Amino acid sequence: MSREHPTTSREQQILDAALSLFAERSFDGVGVDAIAAKVGVTGSAIYRYFSSKDEILAAAFQQLTDHLLVRLGDPLDDPRAELARLIDVYVDVTLANPEMTTVWNREQPALSQAYQRSLARRQRLYTDRWTAAVSKVYPGHSHAKVAATVRAVQSLAMSDILRPASVRRLDDLADLLKSMMTQALEALAKSPA
Repeated sequence: MSREHPTTSREQQILDAALSLFAERSFDGVGVDAIAAKVGVTGSAIYRYFSSKDEILAAAFQQLTDHLLVRLGDPLDDPRAELARLIDVYVDVTLANPEMTTVWNREQPALSQAYQRSLARRQRLYTDRWTAAVSKVYPGHSHAKVAATVRAVQSLAMSDILRPASVRRLDDLADLLKSMMTQALEALAKSPA
């Protein structure tokens, strides 16, 4: 189900509570009643906003994808500038949303087929920008190689999020990750097409 309207504050409270619980316990380890308790409503009240726990997860993923697309704005004409912007936004959004990043990495397979298809269509709007920019900056590589490179580079941004929250993060982590991602992409320049 596609959610075309902006979330209400109650819907956002439900999404935030669910993400926190999903990150802590996993999607399968959390019931609607636990989400409701965290929000301070009854379990049946959740169903006024979402048809299922699956829809809550799908709405959270859609919200993140939409946030990334809005932050990116229109594609830039210069592919190197576009790639730099893609990296900047990806790192900034990833580090600003540790619970969402954890849930994103771990719970996508938990979505039903219908929600997975919808999410995949929305993700393509974003991932196509990455593959187009990388292909222009490092021409001659197959789509499969470019896509694998993009996934690997994106995983660098998420790598630090997956460690325990009790471990202090570096003050310059964003800059470090952006530099590492940029340098990792350079492997394509040295790789045969």
